[in-house]
Amino acid sequence: MKENDVLKTGTTTVGLVCKDCVVLAADKRATAGNFIASKKVEKVVPINERMALTTSGVVSDIQLLIKLLKAELKLKSIRVDREPTVKE
Repeated sequence: MKENDVLKTGTTTVGLVCKDCVVLAADKRATAGNFIASKKVEKVVPINERMALTTSGVVSDIQLLIKLLKAELKLKSIRVDREPTVKE
């Protein structure tokens, strides 16, 4: 690779806010440097019936974040005896 050549890597995720909804989208390719590890990775992850997120980065960090978000939302729903709102 030449000095001026740039290795393009990374994930593309998009969120569109519409009148009555939010649309989330992401690419499906997972890479490790120049190696394509998978072409079928789900990067839009549901958290509950009203919440989802798009992911990029280190998989273990993403998995921990999702686990913590789900646990905190469950605790919140137990404490207030209702499902938490998106704003909360």
